[in-house]
Amino acid sequence: MPEESTKLVALGPILERESEIAAIDAVVQAAKAGDGRMVVVEGTAGIGKTRLLREARESAIGAGLDVMYARGGELEGSFVFGIVRQLFEPSLAAASNDARAELLAGAAERSNSLFTSTPTEDGRETSESSFAMLHGLYWLAANFALRKPTVLVVDDLHWADDASLHWLIYLARRLDGLPLVLLVGTRPPDQADSAELLRELVTDPMAVVLRPQTLGSDSAAALVRERLGEMPDPDFARALETGSAGNPLYLVALIDAVSGQGLAPTADHAPHVLALGPRAVSYGVATRLARLPEETTHFLRAAAILGDGSSASLIARLAGLDMTTALAAGSALVRMDLLRQETPVEFIHPVVRSAVLEDMTAAQRLDSHRRAAEALLAEGALPEQAAAHLARTIPANDPFVVATLRQAAGRSLARGAPQAAASYLLRALAEPPDSAERVEVLYELGVAELNSDAAEASAHLAEALASLDAPAERPEIVLAYAHSLIATDRTEDATEILNLTSDRVREVDRDLHLRLEARLVVGTQF
Repeated sequence: MPEESTKLVALGPILERESEIAAIDAVVQAAKAGDGRMVVVEGTAGIGKTRLLREARESAIGAGLDVMYARGGELEGSFVFGIVRQLFEPSLAAASNDARAELLAGAAERSNSLFTSTPTEDGRETSESSFAMLHGLYWLAANFALRKPTVLVVDDLHWADDASLHWLIYLARRLDGLPLVLLVGTRPPDQADSAELLRELVTDPMAVVLRPQTLGSDSAAALVRERLGEMPDPDFARALETGSAGNPLYLVALIDAVSGQGLAPTADHAPHVLALGPRAVSYGVATRLARLPEETTHFLRAAAILGDGSSASLIARLAGLDMTTALAAGSALVRMDLLRQETPVEFIHPVVRSAVLEDMTAAQRLDSHRRAAEALLAEGALPEQAAAHLARTIPANDPFVVATLRQAAGRSLARGAPQAAASYLLRALAEPPDSAERVEVLYELGVAELNSDAAEASAHLAEALASLDAPAERPEIVLAYAHSLIATDRTEDATEILNLTSDRVREVDRDLHLRLEARLVVGTQF
């Protein structure tokens, strides 16, 4: 058998996308005159969304616009404002002190805490702080655009975190009059982590929605000619179209798979194409993995666990490799067309990363996610990034998991993302924490839920109080519980517990007594 081609899904010429490119170009040109719009490129995996977005980025840069880019990842759905941080952090980091001050001036200053290492919000007034962050980020984007017409590009939006989706919805409704384009690529909402939020965004009546269609047999023939240097038999081209369902990614993978097996593009080999079908990508990945040196396999699997954007040093730490070996492994994977670049790592396509993960056992993936969280924190990453990996592990009474998730929740709540904080704390509760720490987790969870689900908050806060010998031991829990009772129209119950606790601390803590009385007044007014 001939030596297999080193290519797996490297793309050839862009085919049958002229109308989509023209539509995006028209929106970009209109934005230069202050007519901001959102463009949504929607389609299944491999249909060519990323390719279109790459063409659009190059076109916008050529037209003199600033371009900021972010890409969702399977592990980033719980990383609060992860997409937003990808968009703005590089430009803010590269800006001079004066330029940064100008970009964060006015209402945009409310977003500044997101780009600092320590949150500055208290986190308790979650409804107010959530709106303040959304509004501040809107003005940050506006300041960038008013300085120079700008395109915000977000790929793989279906994996975006809820906080970023809320902000993108907020932004999309306020683009009119700004020299700003929001260009997103996404799978259909039903395939998204947060289907309802994504559906709300992409169905905005002012959005330009593009849905690239599948490729036909003529495009299949053109790709065979481009990649193999000869014109295929029409039956072979039709088999490629059928076997790939016209999906550009699978089409290219099919061509490379049959080429690697030494099969000429003739009618006789058409049945083999149909048999291989869309398995071509996973087949190509599995074949390469079987031949890789051990250290290269370790690098690739660590990269798949950590995801796009991870540094070679972080991957080396997780893979247990020294930097020289890790960089050599990364370069080899780039040459084999499994990675687009080795640092920061970028897979040639998300489907390739998925195939690498599928080649690992469940035990290997679980262990790797736990170790990835430790590696991230050791490299100075945020607790939220580590928490995204811990969410993929199985509860095992692990104090490290509980502590990290609590840190991530505290930061998320302080940045106006109570839903994310609640998800972290629910996972911490499932670990579970020891009995003493359980009270703290229940309290923190109840506070996070107060502005999103008062009934759930009340249940968790009641459980926290039930764990105490006397409610007066933890008056802050009493106050939060009373808040939840008032919010769920149980004012009499709130009055009872506030009265009882206030009387017990009257002589012990005068200041606390007055705080409880103040909440009692609020409750009776309701």
